[in-house]
Amino acid sequence: MRTRFSERPASIQRGWVFMASVGMVGVLAVVVLTVIGFNSPNAIPGRSYYNLTAKFDTADNLTAHYQVRMGGKLVGQVLDPRVEDGQAVVDLQLEPSVEPLRSDTTLEVRPRSPVGVRYLDIEPGQKGTPMPEGATIPAKQTGSTTQLDEVLSTFDPKTRARTQVFMKELGTGFAGRGQDLNDTIGITPKMLRDTRTVLSAFTERPGSIRSIIRGGGTLADTADPVRIAIADGFAPEAEALKPFTEERDAVQSTLDKAPGALATVRSGLPQVDPLIEQVRGLARDVRPALRAGPTTFAQTSALLQEARPGLRDADDTLELADDAVLPTIRLLDTVKPVLPVLDSTLENGTPLVSTLGAYGCDIVQYGERWTSMLAFGNQDGGALRLNLQFGPESVYGATARSPLAGPTNPRPEPCVAGTEGGN
Repeated sequence: MRTRFSERPASIQRGWVFMASVGMVGVLAVVVLTVIGFNSPNAIPGRSYYNLTAKFDTADNLTAHYQVRMGGKLVGQVLDPRVEDGQAVVDLQLEPSVEPLRSDTTLEVRPRSPVGVRYLDIEPGQKGTPMPEGATIPAKQTGSTTQLDEVLSTFDPKTRARTQVFMKELGTGFAGRGQDLNDTIGITPKMLRDTRTVLSAFTERPGSIRSIIRGGGTLADTADPVRIAIADGFAPEAEALKPFTEERDAVQSTLDKAPGALATVRSGLPQVDPLIEQVRGLARDVRPALRAGPTTFAQTSALLQEARPGLRDADDTLELADDAVLPTIRLLDTVKPVLPVLDSTLENGTPLVSTLGAYGCDIVQYGERWTSMLAFGNQDGGALRLNLQFGPESVYGATARSPLAGPTNPRPEPCVAGTEGGN
């Protein structure tokens, strides 16, 4: 009796033609997979790409299958690096999603690791025209950064030893300045953007970085003996600039108001022109006097030299005057209480003095006649000699009127005594 297991297809023996066909299909599949695997680094069958060409003055060891990135994202690879007319040329196999790039797109070779692996970074353009399939990016829009291994290759043993000392001293300098370092890092992105244009001038010249580093080494050797003085020398400047940082809002407010203030000053400048013109005229008028200035200064100098002995004597005079000041003050303090009495006495005697002053010549004449009266005397001394004279007053009285004389004045006018007429 036949069972159903004996009728399975696997139990049926196939012919050699079928087996040969299966074998050929398997071999063909292996060959196809091998070809696909071999060519997969360059292209995957059935997949489309956006292909461009780029030229470099310095490709910086850019080799095939290096990554192409845009904004940090992998978008393709480098193929077929070669040299054409003294320039490095590479093919760019890019994802269709980035198509189309514009004609002002720039490329830069950047380090992917410290051991020399690179990648190509795309900076998409914004204003150019769309580039079609197979377009070429010129060398003026491509470049490469200076790699760390190139920088390190410029250090000879002496430079490396000095670099170690520099890094050690740099660590000592940063100790305790964490906040200052954080503030510096905070403003670094803006500073780097501002200096990128400047640094590009160095990267465009091969060997310029090496020359700068060597020059920096020479400068460091020169500054090493005075490094402490240089470090301490910035302290006054830091203290001087500290108020500007502490009052940055006030400084900013002043800068905001400055344009308006300057405009006001500019509008007021024409009003100052007459004053400037007057000052100019004054300067022109003063110029002749200024010409005589040197001679005047020379004469003044000679006068001061001649007066030097007198000035020395003046010191003694001033010292004596200094000694006299205190006694004079004490005398004035003593006299001060009697000054009112003296004032009244002088005031009461003023009429008498005024009257006697008018008879000055009579007083002088009286003195002369008194001397004449004393001119005769004996050997033991002078004797008063009296000459008696009689006039109308002695006969008729002081107030009587002589019939032979005119009117009499018991108090004659000043300076008329002795000049009266008589019989």
